Amino acid sequence: MSLVQEDYKTKIAKLTAQSQVIIFLGLIIAVAIFSYLSPYFFSVRNFMNIIRQMSMIAIVAFGMTFVIIAGEIDLSVGSIIGITGMVAAISMKNGLNPIIVIGGALVLGALIGLLNGLMVVKVKITAFLATLVTMSVLRGLSLASTPGSAPVTISSSLFVEITTANIGLIPIVLIYLITILSILHFVLNKTVFGRHIYATGGGANAAALAGVNIQFIKTMVFVISGLLASFSGLVLAGRLSAGVPDSGTGWELDAIAAAVLGGTKFSGGQGSVIGTLGGALIMGVVSNGLTLLGMTYAYQLIIKGLIIALAVILDIWVRRTEV
Repeated sequence: MSLVQEDYKTKIAKLTAQSQVIIFLGLIIAVAIFSYLSPYFFSVRNFMNIIRQMSMIAIVAFGMTFVIIAGEIDLSVGSIIGITGMVAAISMKNGLNPIIVIGGALVLGALIGLLNGLMVVKVKITAFLATLVTMSVLRGLSLASTPGSAPVTISSSLFVEITTANIGLIPIVLIYLITILSILHFVLNKTVFGRHIYATGGGANAAALAGVNIQFIKTMVFVISGLLASFSGLVLAGRLSAGVPDSGTGWELDAIAAAVLGGTKFSGGQGSVIGTLGGALIMGVVSNGLTLLGMTYAYQLIIKGLIIALAVILDIWVRRTEV
């Protein structure tokens, strides 16, 4: 590795570390503000509610982080969540074993991600359009899967236990979150595959000249994104005890927001799942706090949008002053 490459890598690592510090400072400030404004916010029960909701979004956002670091975007994750829940619910209603259903649903999510990746790297459709098509088709299939787009009740106690049980006071989804976070952090930072993802997003042409299989990398990040979205879809279906056709609607925006808020560079080449976790936590805390304060969903969207805009502006400022 040349001195120039080492210097660049050092600068990127420094910027990533700074972004993570800023994000977690912002999280502490948000917790302090809502604890002061609402007597119901600072409690174990409320924190568990935040964790349950945030964990599902964070897992989707981890997959989105991989995609964005590689220089692409995935708009289909919300619809993958919806179709996963419906397939799982309908399958169990027809007597299929819950364990087989879980395995099959995860494979389905990975295959949808593979389809997205192949459309991008083989058919040469832009990721925005390819995943927009997938988003639309999957949502239509979800809505058409039952008469009147009615939810399908999940009666399997085993499925609900696997996806939503508590171990003591700790929601099992938190254990899933920590496990997935640890694996993905290791992959991004300690493996050749992870380095190639960063290289692909930082400059695909240069990476290809260096021997990186760009098509494989881009395909695989979509597979990872689809797999993680289907996992969250299963958890959400378990939490609702039903497959709901429009579940996951808008989650692609929450996932993108968590990643960007967590310091992932939207143009690719930089980001981390730890930063994304911080972004998801902030989004979860803000959403929960505003709900406790009685703020309507419309105003919550405005405030979330302003937070994201502030994060982007701050990120641009940090890069201009440091790089």
